[in-house]
Amino acid sequence: MEDERRRPDSADLVVAGCGWLLIVVVIALPGLILNDGPLTVYMVVVGGIIGFLWARRRLYR
Repeated sequence: MEDERRRPDSADLVVAGCGWLLIVVVIALPGLILNDGPLTVYMVVVGGIIGFLWARRRLYR
């Protein structure tokens, strides 16, 4: 029973969601500042993947 994972509650989901959004925005910021569409899209995708991996790790530890 001690090895059983607990289900994430609403606070965990809020923290993971806000953290994911913050990671996406910070990584995409150079493309937004330079007003470069393709760079912004690329950085949003990279930030989304990194943020997803961070949130998944945060929720299931």
